[in-house]
Amino acid sequence: MTRRVLTYTALVLLAILALFPLLYMAANSFIGRAEFDRYYGKLPQSVYERNPMHLIPERITLDGYREVFISRPHYLMKFWSSLILCSCILAGQMGVAVLGGYAFARFRFPGRNSVFLVIVLLMMLPLQVTLVPNYIVLDMMGLTGSYAAIILPSIFSAFGVFLMRQVMLSLPSDIFEAARLDGAGSWRALWRVCLPNCKSGLAALAVLSFADSWNMVEMPLVLLKDQNLYPISVFLTGVNAAHPEVVFACGLLSVLPVLLLFLWFKDELVQAIEYSAVKE
Repeated sequence: MTRRVLTYTALVLLAILALFPLLYMAANSFIGRAEFDRYYGKLPQSVYERNPMHLIPERITLDGYREVFISRPHYLMKFWSSLILCSCILAGQMGVAVLGGYAFARFRFPGRNSVFLVIVLLMMLPLQVTLVPNYIVLDMMGLTGSYAAIILPSIFSAFGVFLMRQVMLSLPSDIFEAARLDGAGSWRALWRVCLPNCKSGLAALAVLSFADSWNMVEMPLVLLKDQNLYPISVFLTGVNAAHPEVVFACGLLSVLPVLLLFLWFKDELVQAIEYSAVKE
């Protein structure tokens, strides 16, 4: 009994520690400009100086949200443009991941293991390593400066192919044999047998892919020449400099899509982690 109490106490403390930044941002999104200037207007003069912790607003106001939604709608426009951009990346990445994972999991062809090893190695490389080659290729294609330069490299995600391959390997071979005996070809087996049994893997891929594209910074900075095209992940840095009083409201607005998606598919995300350990 004592051990269980200690375990739950430790888990509650860890949960509070993990949620504190989100709660801090949500609470400060309801403060006004004067209160913001009093607590955050002065930058620390040395590493030993800290701004006071301010969690509970002295006066609750919706001025920050009025600025975001009404007075300065370009913040909201950035939100919707980023949402459309990430949705395009997600749709393309899901299609490539499903087809690639199905090929690696259910078909035998020469060099299959070698090609999959290359995909795993690409998955381990940091973005900064592949960013320069991507820029050179996209510049030769004349795509730099447009959203196509962001979408095209992102849909060919090595992680998506890896995850779907592991998910499809976990399916029993009997269901595919039964589909083959019923006269189902490869395409019909994919749509009628494989995908309905891979819903948890698809949901997990959707969460991880959307979160990754929603938080990208390096690719827009390098591949987009017009600052007006920057997604909200890059645009937030400019909000802090131009209108700091709405930075908490904008930050909370940018967190909501990923947070809601994670809460909706949290069980599928846990199952996907289990699938990643499946071996052929």
